[in-house]
Amino acid sequence: MANLPSLHVTTDALSELDVDALLVPVFRGAIEGPGTETALRAVGLSDVPRDTSFRGKVGELLHLAAPGQPWGRVTLVGLGRLDTLSDEQLRRAMGSAIRAVATDARTIATTLAQTNPSGEALRAAAEGALLGAYRYDAHRTDPRPIRLTDITFVVPSAAVAGAREQLARARIHARAQTVAADLVSTPPNLLGPVEVVATARELLPDDIEVDVWDEDRLAEEGCGGLLAVACGSARPPRLLRLLYRPPDPVARVSIVGKGITFDTGGISLKRPSSAMNEMKGDMGGAAVVIALFTALAELQIPVEVHGEVCLAENMPGADAQRPSDVITVRGGTTVEVMNTDAEGRLVLADGLALAAEEAPDAIVDIATLTGAAPRAIGKRATAIFSNDDDLLRQLLAASHSAGEPMWHLPLWDDLRENLDSDVADIENLGRGDEAGATMGGLFLREFIDGLPWAHLDIAGPFWQDTARYHLPCHGTGVGVRTLLRWLDPRDG
Repeated sequence: MANLPSLHVTTDALSELDVDALLVPVFRGAIEGPGTETALRAVGLSDVPRDTSFRGKVGELLHLAAPGQPWGRVTLVGLGRLDTLSDEQLRRAMGSAIRAVATDARTIATTLAQTNPSGEALRAAAEGALLGAYRYDAHRTDPRPIRLTDITFVVPSAAVAGAREQLARARIHARAQTVAADLVSTPPNLLGPVEVVATARELLPDDIEVDVWDEDRLAEEGCGGLLAVACGSARPPRLLRLLYRPPDPVARVSIVGKGITFDTGGISLKRPSSAMNEMKGDMGGAAVVIALFTALAELQIPVEVHGEVCLAENMPGADAQRPSDVITVRGGTTVEVMNTDAEGRLVLADGLALAAEEAPDAIVDIATLTGAAPRAIGKRATAIFSNDDDLLRQLLAASHSAGEPMWHLPLWDDLRENLDSDVADIENLGRGDEAGATMGGLFLREFIDGLPWAHLDIAGPFWQDTARYHLPCHGTGVGVRTLLRWLDPRDG
């Protein structure tokens, strides 16, 4: 797990803080705002030059010297407009600020959490700070040093009682997200299905029950989707089955993750090839599921959670499946493989069928499933599909609180006939209409036995080419904090 800085809370006056840098909030359009002018005077910066380009946009920074003060410098942190201030603006602003100063400051204090009376403000700022301090440097011979060790939040005395709990939960959520980001960013030569299982065993606490199905067990259990996708690779598939069982659970849910450790597209070679470097992250859904299980016990989640992590590598080897092959997935459904680059839904068919056999209260799958989803809604949001309005509402509310936007896309029943096959029960692509993200969702719906279910397509936000606000370059770990909030009644 990432080595994240420690979090602290204090009610001390700013003049009493002995830190390397002080982060002061500023609203867009002016350096004045509730608490801001007072804070600036307290640090001797009432006469900030107005001829700079700094305007206080979210995440915009202005670094200033602080002569005669115990801090090495003051950084003004833009929060955007006061009338639209939200917890997500705090999360983003704090992430930008910490990323900028973490390489040359060991200790930082900030008053950012005082600007929003919301009960979530401190937690959001802490999440942003911790995620802003994260980076994936595992394979650099000369890694960029993160000197930051401690972040102190200055809060009013009335807020101290709940502050430590907020910081503790922020730390657990952020740390879990960095687990997923690490897995997504790991080079594919180092992380095939077998290595994912080994890594998960190292990461998971002892109270998580772990069962691993190898290729022989998969064949015995009729998991033809995993076997078919993996047959072109020298690396065998694995199904990693996880179980968190708290005392007296209030509900039972299953979470299924797509884990294609590298996706060439198989014989239907992925296009354009220039985007294939991202395909080490095609196991982003699996990474989220593993990350969730690192945090459930520590958060004392009162829900029994089953995890189905479907792991395979999709390669165009001599034994690879071909377009027009017919395979049989878990439960006996036959599938005509019209395109070997629509492989994620094949491995998920096995995982979803297994999840449905346990008859949980709800099933959620998470996957980098389709390029159609980001084409429809952009790369910064998750596409969500569901057959259950209450489950949909819960997940949308959790995503809003987490600052991980989702957009509801439809499962048009009228399009289901496009999955009809001339030679099998169903085909894996969908003919006719080009509603690619919806066709993927309709295919997956076939395997959940009518249970309450949601499908999260993270093909857009699982990856970004450059760091942005609190999210790092490459693997982002998006989805972890949303699902943790969904599972935790305290976040309802």
